[in-house]
Amino acid sequence: MIPAPTKITRGLTGARWQLTAGGPAYEATLKNLQGQTGEDELVLRCLLNRGLTEAKEISRFLNPEFPASLHPPDMLRDMPLAVERMRQAIQNRERILVVTDFDVDGTTSSVILSQVLRLLGGTDLVSCYIPDRFTEGYGLSKEIVEKAARDGIKLILTADIGIKSHAEARLAKELGIDLIICDHHLPDGEDVPADAFAVLCPKGSSGEGYPNKHLAACGVSLKLAEALLAEHPKRAALLSSLAKLSAIGTVADMVDLSSSENRAIVRHGLQALSEPTPNPGLRALLKVAQVGNPVTTFDVGFRLGPRINAAGRIAHANAVLSLFDAKTDAEADALAQSLDELNKERQQIQLNLQTRLLAFVEFLGERMDRVLVLFGKEADGFHRGVLGIACSKLVEKTGRPTLIAAINEEGMAHGSARSIDGFHIVEAMDSVSDLFVKYGGHPMAAGFTIKADKLEELKYRLNRYAGEMLDDEALGRRFSADAEIKLAQITPAFVRALERLEPHGSGNPQPLFWLPRVQLRGVQVLKEKHLKLALNDGAHSIAALWWNAVEYQKQLAQAPTVSVLCRPEINVWNNRETCQLKVVDVAIE
Repeated sequence: MIPAPTKITRGLTGARWQLTAGGPAYEATLKNLQGQTGEDELVLRCLLNRGLTEAKEISRFLNPEFPASLHPPDMLRDMPLAVERMRQAIQNRERILVVTDFDVDGTTSSVILSQVLRLLGGTDLVSCYIPDRFTEGYGLSKEIVEKAARDGIKLILTADIGIKSHAEARLAKELGIDLIICDHHLPDGEDVPADAFAVLCPKGSSGEGYPNKHLAACGVSLKLAEALLAEHPKRAALLSSLAKLSAIGTVADMVDLSSSENRAIVRHGLQALSEPTPNPGLRALLKVAQVGNPVTTFDVGFRLGPRINAAGRIAHANAVLSLFDAKTDAEADALAQSLDELNKERQQIQLNLQTRLLAFVEFLGERMDRVLVLFGKEADGFHRGVLGIACSKLVEKTGRPTLIAAINEEGMAHGSARSIDGFHIVEAMDSVSDLFVKYGGHPMAAGFTIKADKLEELKYRLNRYAGEMLDDEALGRRFSADAEIKLAQITPAFVRALERLEPHGSGNPQPLFWLPRVQLRGVQVLKEKHLKLALNDGAHSIAALWWNAVEYQKQLAQAPTVSVLCRPEINVWNNRETCQLKVVDVAIE
């Protein structure tokens, strides 16, 4: 449906812009949808660019309902088995251990699952365990299973880990422990652990026939909660409350937000987060993160998520569980403040490493590899807790797949990888699988462990693989505009129409528009680092804000005409609404 890019240019940032202009079939579909839906033409172009070609699809996308848009939990193959085993465990007073990852998806899953089990009568039976990132690493280990057996645990419930734990599932079975796995990380071509009692996963044989392959682990946990609460008198209210946690984890884990189920979870969860909450921990977290009202995906992704993640990145994720278990405001405020301090520490560590690595890749210039493989000693500032974020920043800056590893004193390197569209990072790692101690992840993000003396070979072989898979056109920063726009089209009503496409994230990026050839009437520096542009097309004027772009001031000062890659937004000042633009890049015409 969507043809190849028909308009390309480069902006001051060096990024390549591309605009997809519709061919005859595209334009015919657009005209037909306008007649059926009555939606704005530019809104429909955004929807078409996201693969929505039918009026019914568009209606479901724009109006996700909770819980109506959720698929029946029993569509996950092992759901009845898992529910019956968990109810049996509570009835028989068996001890249950919830084991999860240390990131936002894992910690929110832990809270969802433990709260539901306690609601159903398992208050004194349930304990939670999150591995330490630095001493234990990611995943369900044999040591965790063996300790659970010594402690008399009869049921282990994992979330956001476990899907590749074949040996651990076998060990649990041998030790008389039933293992139920809630996960979403199953790689293509692999299947779930055969010795697990039950596996809840939207992929593989467990999820065969399940429509939404993009559930986060906290989404799978919410499905399990939905099934467990089927006969509870307060089911609707409890499910609505748990959706807040699932929304936080779904946004923070950057899973696909084009599916109606994920959109319903996130949209409803954000609405619920915008209302007063009885949970002291959540209330304190919202306050310390200075989250506004209504709560947005930006708030979750850049304010709540980082503070929750900071615990596992810098200290231990148990602090998050303690926060949500807090009984008083005083206790919750102290824990939230602690997370805020850890996040500030994380930001400084991250900034130091990023600055160093960005300077290095700038020094490399044209000698930069197709795949960046960077590494250093933990003692020299390569902090394991910030590698993933630093990877993302380098990918954003260079447009190249990036792996960063931290080498410990024992000569073992733990790393993170981030990729670009069209380069499946796990498949790339599969091509050099013999080098790793372990690895795994998604097409765009992965983690790995490797012996330090194998890192140079890793760099060479990954780049040899990339030489066959990535041409020069695939490298470098790029932006895809949804449509051209004119200043006359940018009105508060249009911006509100665009807001119906929210929530935005992976699979549903925020719409991006190409404003061609407008007059630049002025450039103002704000707070010594931002730019405010005055744009005019002869009949209309608008202000455009370009954050952290002061380096382009001199070039723009001499530019009478520019094209702008931007996102329209509403600015409210003294109770008066006006439109402004958030600039992504500028090209001098």
